Amino acid sequence: MPKKIIIAMVCLLLTLEIASFICLWGLGLSNTPYPWSLFVLFRFGYYGLCAGALLCASLPFILAACYLKGGFIRWLSGIVLLCLVLSVTASIVGVFIYQWWSQETFNNIAELIAFLQELSEEPEPLRRFIGCELAGFFLVFALPMHALFERFRPGNKVLGNAHFANGYEIQKADFFKKKEESLIIGKKYGVPLYSNGFEHVLVFAPSGSGKTRSIAIPNLFNYPYSVVCNDVKLTLFETTSGYRQKVLGHECYCFAPTHPEGRTHRFNPLASISKDVNHRMTDIQRTAHILIPDNPKGDVIWTQASRKLFKCLTLYLLDTPERRTTLGEMNRLIKQQQFDVWLQDLLDNTDHLDPEFYRNGYSYINNHEKTRSSILESFSGYLELFDDPFIDSATSASDFDFKELRRKKMTIYVGFTDDDMERLAPLLTLFWQQLISAMIREIPDLKKEPYPLLCLIDEFSSLGRIERLRRSLKLLREYRVRCILMFQYIAQTYEKYSQDEAKAFTNIKTKVAFTTEDLGDAEFISKMLGTKTQRVANESTSLQAQGISNSHGKNYQAVPLMRPEAIMKIPAENTLIMRSGFPSVKAEQFIWYKEKLKCLQEPALNLQINEIHRNAFKREVLTDRSLCALL
Repeated sequence: MPKKIIIAMVCLLLTLEIASFICLWGLGLSNTPYPWSLFVLFRFGYYGLCAGALLCASLPFILAACYLKGGFIRWLSGIVLLCLVLSVTASIVGVFIYQWWSQETFNNIAELIAFLQELSEEPEPLRRFIGCELAGFFLVFALPMHALFERFRPGNKVLGNAHFANGYEIQKADFFKKKEESLIIGKKYGVPLYSNGFEHVLVFAPSGSGKTRSIAIPNLFNYPYSVVCNDVKLTLFETTSGYRQKVLGHECYCFAPTHPEGRTHRFNPLASISKDVNHRMTDIQRTAHILIPDNPKGDVIWTQASRKLFKCLTLYLLDTPERRTTLGEMNRLIKQQQFDVWLQDLLDNTDHLDPEFYRNGYSYINNHEKTRSSILESFSGYLELFDDPFIDSATSASDFDFKELRRKKMTIYVGFTDDDMERLAPLLTLFWQQLISAMIREIPDLKKEPYPLLCLIDEFSSLGRIERLRRSLKLLREYRVRCILMFQYIAQTYEKYSQDEAKAFTNIKTKVAFTTEDLGDAEFISKMLGTKTQRVANESTSLQAQGISNSHGKNYQAVPLMRPEAIMKIPAENTLIMRSGFPSVKAEQFIWYKEKLKCLQEPALNLQINEIHRNAFKREVLTDRSLCALL
């Protein structure tokens, strides 16, 4: 028999026995109560007493069930319980007032019930008793009603009406509503809070504050569709990859280019270049602008020249089957012993390559020797990362295609460690830029691309400028893409973006703030929470010719809902959820290993081991005098 049915039967028997006890006690009988005693009394005509006893006996179980259900129902059950407690208290106070006034004494509830039955035939005492009960209700409910009146009084809203959301307001904002594509952003009244639709989520969470355990991992267990996520220390892969592949039916990949054992799937940034000769230049130019971004503080001539050289070498690799089209191969080309001589020879003695190869190649060669040296030095700096044989191997081919993310269920983990974050930033930026570019190329056809995509970008502010994401963030919902961006500190974002540019991220509709140690972030969050109106009493004393004069007054002040110092003292397991158009929510973290999600964990997948190649350096001896003249 199912566990729930057994519990329901036990609760029913307890309810009947408690109701029987109440009836017998109310009648002043000393009989032993049994569950069926209620039905016996019902047969003798005690209909009202039995109904009232049954209601009183069942209420605790109903309220307990509502509490265990959680969410809006728990909040509502709390309101009902409070009203019941106040009502019972008010009734008892009313009885005491009547006893004091009329000098009547009730030794037990049976005497009170008998007295009430007699009152139905005596109008005057009945009116007196009702008046005493009303007085009791007034005394008990006066303070709560005053607080409620103060809450909704117009004068208390003139300078701001910020407050934390109650259960009804949370329900109205659909935070309790779970859909298939919902994201878990917190916990309130014992149930998860969700962000629905294709709205992005911004998370302010310093290192160690709990964003991985309460945002990243819960959503990887909960979100059924395609996901691409940054995975610091491979925690997400080890915890969720088994479940996502075995239970959710995903193809799981882990791109971890610096894994010490070479356990990684591969991602080649140049593999996305079109095979069509008429379209490939578009892809090459896009990649060039991502890999070699404009430097506002530097001279544009070097970035422009580096892009031309990049286009030249990419076209050469694409049209040379014996060479791999990878950034590692390009890195070896420009660092060969006599690169300028090699390129000159290729330009002068071949004609089968793309015309743009020759144009961009001669554009480089025609520069002065010192200029060429500076261009080459500048360009080689962008490819320095590929000196690492592990990274060279991890980018030697592509095991996954971004274009498939909406066609089938896929999960891609981008793994790295804190130590490698800075040097990997250009490659990670290139990865995310190409991903966003692939997603916004065209609006998906739901028949061919039925699955939405979630981009979970941890350590977002530590990456380079993801310009495509910044420009297209508001449009991504049209392409069925949503993002969870995780910042450690807002100030880090201003290192890569101006304050106006950063507004594209900080203006995201739904924000989740964890406790912070940064005063600037605390002040920003305090402003986001808004201000409330506070009535302040003041008193002044002045000495006049007639004597001392005292004056009293009240005025209104706008005060923050939470001051920065209060935000910095938020308990470690609490969060603040802010959503435009709705009151903020003071919530708890949804810690996955304290919830039912703990039972979902499966063993992590085994990653393939890539063979690490150490490419030998080749020395060349020139015999052609015309080529030697270049040196």
